[in-house]
Amino acid sequence: MMEWNEDKAQQIVGKHKKRFSWRLSLKVVRVIAAVFFLYFIYMMVISMLFNSTTNGKRVEFYQKLAIDWTYPEFSSEIGISHDHEVTPFLTQRIEIPLTRRIGTEDYIVSDLTLSKRLFSSLSHVEIEKNYPSNSMDQGFTFNLPINPNTGKRLDGSEQPDVWNTLEKIHEGNVADLAFSLGDYYTPKEIVELISPYDLHIIWMPLYMGEMKKFSEGSWGRSNNSMSISQWGLSGARLMDDDLESGSLTYVLNLDSVEDSQVAMLENMQMMLNENKKLAEVLLRTDYLQERYDYLNEEGFQAYGAVVTGPVKELLKLRELQDIRSVQLGEITYWNWYEE
Repeated sequence: MMEWNEDKAQQIVGKHKKRFSWRLSLKVVRVIAAVFFLYFIYMMVISMLFNSTTNGKRVEFYQKLAIDWTYPEFSSEIGISHDHEVTPFLTQRIEIPLTRRIGTEDYIVSDLTLSKRLFSSLSHVEIEKNYPSNSMDQGFTFNLPINPNTGKRLDGSEQPDVWNTLEKIHEGNVADLAFSLGDYYTPKEIVELISPYDLHIIWMPLYMGEMKKFSEGSWGRSNNSMSISQWGLSGARLMDDDLESGSLTYVLNLDSVEDSQVAMLENMQMMLNENKKLAEVLLRTDYLQERYDYLNEEGFQAYGAVVTGPVKELLKLRELQDIRSVQLGEITYWNWYEE
């Protein structure tokens, strides 16, 4: 008969303890591996389902139109990036590099990150300006020529002496510049107004019936000047039905300005027909239909422009009697070449 003592008891307990610990560790590893495998399958299924639809491409296209129409100084690349991330919590994340045309070149100046739940129109847009800039530009603003409520003439806002600044800048530089006008013009009339100068028109602020047909968003008033949330005409952005390829017009001129107006109306109508709620969220408006109706019925009424070109050509704009609220944007070295 085996003699029982404390040492033998400890040996037996230790042996079973090691065996139990090893089995427990193996079970933990198996559970972790199973969790990772199920997570991989889950994400693969989500990605396959997401990529099998055009939802991600459509959201990106809508967001790029929102950039074109509501950010005077920014644009984005032509095509759809296909670099869409879907998180485990079913949130779609899209990163869009924002470009700024100074002279005849486009510079990446910022990033826009769009986060949107897959089964909801709710979204969050964040713009991070993490690229170096050459000026203290905080974004262009424009002043209305006429008070929509009273019909009385308005003044432009006081700005730093842009003309003196342009006089002091060496002629071997190019820049972008924004200005307002003392009356409403058709986009074609503004193109003709700027045509004597060696400049390119990038964007034009538009009046769409604000404070007359609807009231929305922030608007500012100082003395006898007034500004509203910025909407405007940019070069036409077109996409094929499959959202795989398209085209982008960079400059508003006599050849492109009317086509760009048609494209804007067609894109607005497309948004209204396909997903009005999503479009209004990304465009930050509750009145997309009203804006479309006003443009369609009353025509395009522009009251300023964003232009770019050689600094000495920009300086010549002071000859225009109707120009006001002039703002100088970014400045860079000469790149003014025939396109």
